[in-house]
Amino acid sequence: MQKRIKGFEELQEDLEHAVDDDHDRLAKKLDHLSLELEEDLYEEFEDQLENNEGQDDLQSGSLYSFSDGFTWKIVSKKEAKALFNKNQEVFGLNTDEETEGVIEDLSDLDAYEVFAVEYKAPKTNGKANSDEAILDLLYAKGKREIARTDLQKMGFKTPLEASKVKVGKYSLYKAMFSYTYTIKR
Repeated sequence: MQKRIKGFEELQEDLEHAVDDDHDRLAKKLDHLSLELEEDLYEEFEDQLENNEGQDDLQSGSLYSFSDGFTWKIVSKKEAKALFNKNQEVFGLNTDEETEGVIEDLSDLDAYEVFAVEYKAPKTNGKANSDEAILDLLYAKGKREIARTDLQKMGFKTPLEASKVKVGKYSLYKAMFSYTYTIKR
């Protein structure tokens, strides 16, 4: 694995000095090798990575979805307490069991580590907010890379767990060791 990574790094250095057609061919080869290397690294270290999944998802303001598709907007404990004091509905989440409980008393805040409010996807110009329509909008604006949480905030519903996700005429490629996706047609 280390030899393949070293070879990949050497090809990246060669790319800096390549011109015209050679540059294009080498760039395509590096893209392909990058995806292969990412898959191999993921397979090699899958056990260690699984323990860290979801940590970025649970930051205040991010979105978190249960397997049934219900989506929550994560809030900090401080925000949860403030919302409760304003008589707004706030929930404690058990992400392991995918259950939630309404915070009915300040003492309920001690029973949970994760807090959230119901998330409602934003409306878009009266049109259906389909995943392909979201990608159409991003592509038209020239946006070729986007974070998973930003996609989810826009109402993106397709699961983003594979390194390549096909949505209509688009393909999303996950960056290595990150939840950033490259949009390609």
